[in-house]
Amino acid sequence: MASSNLVRWGALGALLAGLAWIASFVVGLASGGQGSETFGLPSSYLIEGLTGLALAGTLMGLLGLHARQSASYGFLGTVGFLAALIGTALVLANVLLIRMAERDLLDLLLLVGLVGMLLGFVLLGIATLRARVLPQWAGVALILVLPISALLGDSGGGLVLGVVWLALGYVLLAARTFGSRSLGEPS
Repeated sequence: MASSNLVRWGALGALLAGLAWIASFVVGLASGGQGSETFGLPSSYLIEGLTGLALAGTLMGLLGLHARQSASYGFLGTVGFLAALIGTALVLANVLLIRMAERDLLDLLLLVGLVGMLLGFVLLGIATLRARVLPQWAGVALILVLPISALLGDSGGGLVLGVVWLALGYVLLAARTFGSRSLGEPS
């Protein structure tokens, strides 16, 4: 797949992730805080489905970010991208297997996935700042989104993830529009 197509699909994935994270947050609020931990309730299935969709979109968004910047961000960015991609895939696997796998295995899968995501997003954010291909706020957002979302938890973590991925999706679409010129460069 051509790099520009991958950037476009990544942008659409990031937008999908943003919408799904926000929808998951809204469903969690509407269900009175009984999130996906309350097995059997319709809201728990809906939140799990939206979370899976958000994570799949996040994977696509990561691919788009990589396609857009890989020529400029070097080894650090590649390591960050791979850690974020593998970590996100492991968390997605946890969501998909939650109803049928052994709890201990899922806990380990989730822990390894979350650590991979956190380290990967931080490294990818630093590489994004250094590469100067995307606006500087995109790198800062990648560095801060997971810690802030974790601190907020059900009180807004999904909302923060959603807003960041919507913004990253927009910047990837805008990056396609501006071609090879960096969005951080003056016209």
